[in-house]
Amino acid sequence: MRGVPDGIANRLPGRRTLAIAGGAALVLVALVVAGGAAYFAAGMGPDAEAVAAVEADPNVSVDRTAVGTAVRDGPVTSSTVGLVYYPGGRVAHESYVPTAAEIVSASDRVALVVVVDAPLNLAVLAPDRADRVRERYPEVGAWAVGGHSLGGAMACRHAAGNAEAYDGLVLHAAYCDRDISETGLDVLSVLGGADGVIDAERERASRSNLPADARIVTLDGVNHAGFGAYGPQRGDDPASLSPDASREAIGNATGRWLSERGSVNRDVRSQSASTAGSESVRSAAIAVAG
Repeated sequence: MRGVPDGIANRLPGRRTLAIAGGAALVLVALVVAGGAAYFAAGMGPDAEAVAAVEADPNVSVDRTAVGTAVRDGPVTSSTVGLVYYPGGRVAHESYVPTAAEIVSASDRVALVVVVDAPLNLAVLAPDRADRVRERYPEVGAWAVGGHSLGGAMACRHAAGNAEAYDGLVLHAAYCDRDISETGLDVLSVLGGADGVIDAERERASRSNLPADARIVTLDGVNHAGFGAYGPQRGDDPASLSPDASREAIGNATGRWLSERGSVNRDVRSQSASTAGSESVRSAAIAVAG
């Protein structure tokens, strides 16, 4: 090598060696990336028996589409209330089909819940997938967006930038890191009293990002994994309620709230926004537990 003493040059790697080393490094990086992708793509769940039970229920329909899995209890019309649902991180989206079935069953209106099929089971990779869901079901008269854990956080971010498209936001074992307090959205936050995964302090502090009349419900005996059907989750606390009972409780809290959404809520929000300093006249009341 020009300008390099012969002794040192003899000890430096040759071009062939460098090429081999560089190729090996690229292979290693590719293996790490592929392994990570496979890890997330494998996901957790679903509980096949729980999903099969929903599919066998004559009172609900399960439709698999290009945007996710839809669960409904009647034809989709202008009277239908819809919920776009983002799955938790690394959880297979069909793990929430049993929860979705409980939600539509508890609603007093015909309901449609579409659980988004996120790339690599990560909602963070498809934060605006809800737009495609709404485009697929233009007949739906009222929409809410929500999700579990990381999916709930992504739903909040989506709602923060698209508040005009929704009547409400549903947080399941999740919290908002965006300020949506002045968006006019109705908000339901359902928490598990036995949740060992959620950062409870951060969840409590983040409530300032929600509207003052957000409905917050804590369900005793429900842990983090109880919001879906994907088995136990590392770091979680034991649940005193069975998985079926947990999903039923979550479905009841969510379905009843969802059935309140609709054109009346939109009209009330519009009137309230035009009257500065007036008291909120929304029908949804504050229910704080825990």
